[in-house]
Amino acid sequence: MPFAIITPQATPQPDVELGAAIARVHVAGWREAYGHLLDERFYDDAVLATRTEQWAQWLTQPESCARTRLAVRTDPSTPVTSPGLLPSTDVVGFASVGEARDDDRTGLELWALYILSSHYGTGLGQALLDAAIGTAPATLWVAEDNPRARSFYARNGFTPDGTRNVDAAADDLAEIRMTRGGQ
Repeated sequence: MPFAIITPQATPQPDVELGAAIARVHVAGWREAYGHLLDERFYDDAVLATRTEQWAQWLTQPESCARTRLAVRTDPSTPVTSPGLLPSTDVVGFASVGEARDDDRTGLELWALYILSSHYGTGLGQALLDAAIGTAPATLWVAEDNPRARSFYARNGFTPDGTRNVDAAADDLAEIRMTRGGQ
């Protein structure tokens, strides 16, 4: 099925429908990537509601929209002009990027990249990564026990830099930092 990568446009009021669509991908992406690592409470209805609210609010902020890319299913006969006009089921992935959050890093950080597992292997993850950061130097954090994601990032020039973090708030999820291009 064809897809497009779009940058959402900020709305004056929270776009709950689009926020819910992105939140569903966000929570499903976590479940699909970390289901074997994290307790079910990380994917329950309360988390979905919180994520929906967060995304709807972020969509009112131009700077949040500018650093977000959405992957949406498209009908080849209908041009994609605004994510707010798409049915919520059309969002199948997203990426977000911003300034590096670690004190010892500058430049870009890939904050998140999730797609629905039904779209693994389609090139959608690559398209999102390319749209979000291109070939720029960047850093990212990835679960240590996520070989699929680590392999994907390695194919895109990222290498572990030896920095490891254990997130106590996420059932002691171990993450490693990967860098590309001298970051």
